[in-house]
Amino acid sequence: MQGADCGKVRGMSGFDVVILGGGPAGERAAIQAAKLGKKAALVERENVVGGTGVNWGAIPSKTLRESALFVRNLTAHKLHGIECSIAANITIPEFMHRERVVVARELELINRSLDRWAVEIIRGHGHFLDPHTIGVRGVGGQTRLQLNADHVVIAVGSHPNRPADIDFDGEVAFDSGSILRLPRMPRSVVVLGAGVIGVEYAAIFAALGLQVTLVDTRPELLPYLDREVASILEHELKRLGIVIIHDDTYEKVLRLPGAPPAVRIHTRAKNTLEADVLLYCVGRTGNTADLGLERIGVTPNDRGLIPVNADFQTSAPHVYAVGDVVGYPALASTSMEQGRLAVRHAFGAERTRRAALPLPVAIYAIPEVSYIGATEQELEAQGEDIVIGRGNYGMNPRGQILGDTGGLLKLIFAAADLRLLGAHMVGAQASEIIHIGQAFLYGRATAHEIMDTLYNYPTLSDLYRHAALDALAVHRQRSRAPAPAPDLEST
Repeated sequence: MQGADCGKVRGMSGFDVVILGGGPAGERAAIQAAKLGKKAALVERENVVGGTGVNWGAIPSKTLRESALFVRNLTAHKLHGIECSIAANITIPEFMHRERVVVARELELINRSLDRWAVEIIRGHGHFLDPHTIGVRGVGGQTRLQLNADHVVIAVGSHPNRPADIDFDGEVAFDSGSILRLPRMPRSVVVLGAGVIGVEYAAIFAALGLQVTLVDTRPELLPYLDREVASILEHELKRLGIVIIHDDTYEKVLRLPGAPPAVRIHTRAKNTLEADVLLYCVGRTGNTADLGLERIGVTPNDRGLIPVNADFQTSAPHVYAVGDVVGYPALASTSMEQGRLAVRHAFGAERTRRAALPLPVAIYAIPEVSYIGATEQELEAQGEDIVIGRGNYGMNPRGQILGDTGGLLKLIFAAADLRLLGAHMVGAQASEIIHIGQAFLYGRATAHEIMDTLYNYPTLSDLYRHAALDALAVHRQRSRAPAPAPDLEST
């Protein structure tokens, strides 16, 4: 399959759906449309598909994370009689030697899949000319191609915020899109912003041996996490040597001259921080500024994100938005599912039970965090009667072998029938092990069924049995407890 050439001005009609953006959400939307027998066009302004995640974000950063874990294991888990050393002048590219191989392979697989389903890839920048017509700008910004379609899916992604008063010079000040192009390995880093990206990079740099200060603009770390899990994560980040400052942000950022230069940050809470490098990770903005949304009556919010309903429809019902451009959780996995669901809704495909089920979320910090379903705090706010069971890495042989004794699996059950409502993990391999909880959740499993499941030994998966046993013990103890005495004053 070859991408269409945006040469002379021409029209291409007959598309059932045009997808703007070739990242995970757009790719999955296009393939789902093809599976439904629909003719799909995928408009991508970059010279490659795959989006930020494959080319500049998730895959490259996770490659660096694996290198950081390797370094961490060498330095923290030394073996008697074995000596290893790391060159003092090692560079970021050397830490990421496998990145180009992995990215190339991912792009090959994506293109092969799009080709198999006969998705038309069109290079250029797509924008609305009217509700059903997409113009595609080529080199120089001229609209050279017009596409007509019954439906449009906006999957254009987002970009890092860059405040005008910070000079992102590529030497001392970076955002998450440029940090992997560091000209040298710094000795110290201030990470401003403790969202998912900020936490992940702070952990990576700390594991590489850098001095890291993480400035959280919010009063508590990752407030949407289960609070017990968030507390363990924060404890483990501090064990890595990260200094965490909550409820603060920058007031002024200054470049300090020198060879090499450095950076000084004055904060609103009157802290003064100095480091070799600043990584700014406070928020992302949807790539909606030049889509022509005003021509179809769709208005993004002040962060460039597009409001959608439960079926990912915008205020123009035939136009859908998915992925990072709609905001949280802005993960590749959830973006793919949103693209699939949007297209199924657009063409009236049967809504499966899966569409209403929660999706797993992973944070690739050190240690990893992953979860699916409701948190303890959410369920308590809803008035749910719950029972909690815990499986501790420190009591699990595989956890001890891995040297991760601080990890936790937390299972939350409905007290009435002991059906699983949520699974939350922090620790090694959490992003993998959570899928067992996903299967149990989708299968409406109870604590008894989880306990009776056979797990290999020794494995981290056996944490599910321990957590289920713990929940059953708590439930039995609660059942035997005497009824509380009546409140005579209220009666």
